[in-house]
Amino acid sequence: MTDSVTAIRYGDPVRGAGRAILSLSDAAATDTGLVGAKAANLAASLKAGLPVLPGFVVTTQGVSDVESREQVRGLGESSALRQQWTQLSADGTRALAVRSSSVAEDTATSSMAGRFVSVLHVRGWDAFADALFDVIDSAAATEIADAPMAVLVQPMAGARVGGVMFGLDPLTGSRSRFLASVAEGLPDQIVSGEVTGTSISLGRCGRVHAMSGPVPALLSAHDRHRLARLARKTARVFGQPQDMEWLIEPDGTLRLLQSRPITASGVPVSHSHPLGPGPVAETFPDPLSPLERDLWEPPLEAGVREALRLSGAVSRRTLAERFVVDVGGRLAVDLEVLGVIQPRRTFWRLLDPRPSYRRLRAAWRIGRLREALPAIVADLGEEVDVRLGELPSVDELGDYELLTILRTSSRTLIGLHAHEVLAGFFLDQRGSGATATTGAAVALATASRARLDGLSDQDIIARHPVTLALLPPRIGAARPLPPVPAAARMPTGVGDDPTALARESMRLRARLMQELSARVALELGRRLAHRGQLHYPEDVRELSLDRLVELVDGIDIAANVLPHKADAPPLPAVFRLALDGSVVADASGGVSRRRGLRRRNQPVSGPQGVSSGRGQGRVTHDPEDSAGAVLVVRSLSPELAGLLPDLAGLVAETGSPLSHLAILAREYAVPAVIGVPNAVSSLADGTVVIVDGTTGSVEEMS
Repeated sequence: MTDSVTAIRYGDPVRGAGRAILSLSDAAATDTGLVGAKAANLAASLKAGLPVLPGFVVTTQGVSDVESREQVRGLGESSALRQQWTQLSADGTRALAVRSSSVAEDTATSSMAGRFVSVLHVRGWDAFADALFDVIDSAAATEIADAPMAVLVQPMAGARVGGVMFGLDPLTGSRSRFLASVAEGLPDQIVSGEVTGTSISLGRCGRVHAMSGPVPALLSAHDRHRLARLARKTARVFGQPQDMEWLIEPDGTLRLLQSRPITASGVPVSHSHPLGPGPVAETFPDPLSPLERDLWEPPLEAGVREALRLSGAVSRRTLAERFVVDVGGRLAVDLEVLGVIQPRRTFWRLLDPRPSYRRLRAAWRIGRLREALPAIVADLGEEVDVRLGELPSVDELGDYELLTILRTSSRTLIGLHAHEVLAGFFLDQRGSGATATTGAAVALATASRARLDGLSDQDIIARHPVTLALLPPRIGAARPLPPVPAAARMPTGVGDDPTALARESMRLRARLMQELSARVALELGRRLAHRGQLHYPEDVRELSLDRLVELVDGIDIAANVLPHKADAPPLPAVFRLALDGSVVADASGGVSRRRGLRRRNQPVSGPQGVSSGRGQGRVTHDPEDSAGAVLVVRSLSPELAGLLPDLAGLVAETGSPLSHLAILAREYAVPAVIGVPNAVSSLADGTVVIVDGTTGSVEEMS
């Protein structure tokens, strides 16, 4: 029998009270290694004067030597554990809560919520012994190494209302808002998922800013004020916002049941801008390989920054931020800076004169740029065409000449992206820019006519590079063109806005430069494979640009290439990044019956109709089975262009009214709705829906 078990049984005044069993009010109870994180946090809260219920902890030292239920049941009345139980439970007449307090749970990196057992409403010594052993036994089931368990024991408290609360806004990371989930009764029903409760966004003084349902009648304005004050106090005690469980007893006493750090993976960086793939999903619908990211992401980032600098629409501080992010190879852009999402209108934003001044200054700059842009774009387009026309075949160039092309094409892409973004600033999404001729429309008509002439896909691309607008950029073997209508008509271009044409000119040239760099990279891959430095030419996709340069410089170096994982999950339509780089979705939504998809408190513009008319059909997610159906997709990929004439409707989670597919949908009179949150998961195959391209609604038919 070890000393600690002897202490539990016989109540040794030193080891029993000091190490194996501790009161929450004991100074040593704040030692996480001894009592676990949950109990240590409550002990620190109690010491700071927060409303914590009394209790005691069977420490990690005491728990490590508990061998069986019978061992605990057999403890005599003189043992320290039995005495603590007798005092706290009023000799078994008061129910207790026996809760886990592992060293591994409630930390800044992992809450381990729900991984360990907690037993409530425990009455009687035998039931307490069973509950104690159940909690201890749950630690072994998790198979977490070096994570000793302690057991926290507190009296059960009655509750007229209870819930959980975040000490910040989990959608934006703002510390000026607290999010509480509230339900009548104990908070465990919310924690377990038994009930959803009412979600309430509270200001720092308890003012209700938003809620998902009616405020429970038992939660008064005074109670909300106290909850907000509790959130502020716990943040001061622990130095950061907390994830709290709480309840209000029938007599009105507020109790803090649990306080733990909000894990970094669950909360975005405070004041971060919303991100989304929308404006770039049409160009890059699939995850990019490492080399593709190195070749195409930096020019896009630099081009967006240059366009914003030239427009003068953002502050110098904003210009220092990132506008393009890479999440698992999928690209997303700052939706707020690019004007896709309007920032929330706050009291301070209304009083701040700087945005209005910047808009006035930007209007002056843009007015001058708008007049000059078509001519500037024409010159830039002509320069790019001349350079492309002067280039010999890539297989005729030396290694270092190919590397030079990669570097110069990157610099050229910066200018092309900058002018494309600038032109987009000038266009009215519902005006002439929304119906202008697109490169995809010209590509469809060109490919259709060329196929009637009997040309192969590779001959079509070689003779008519505009058809590349139907394919996303990719380093690799040549791909076939997607299906195209049998007799697609060539756009006339009559009445096109010169700015819209300038934007399309830049988009097409950017696609040509991406294709050039892709073919150069593949040619280098072929040469490296011939020398034995790579196994296969397409392995070059898995290299970084710096690594590719090293291999070209050192012909005796061989690369061990790991296969690229192309199964990165699609990005939400709108999200923010947490401190650890994880994605936090910023907008929830689903398909409603008969009422469309727009949410009142949704922080984004919501679903948006981009073409007139209504269409009805069965839902499909398979492009090959889309004739006469409503095609539901995550993004508007250029490869879908040829399917549009046969669709009953088009629904996308991301997109822009000025994208190729949106404009083509209007041209072919196909009802289309973009910006529909969770459309792919919410709309099941075979479901019959009505798509309204004017109002932006998607209605399921009963």
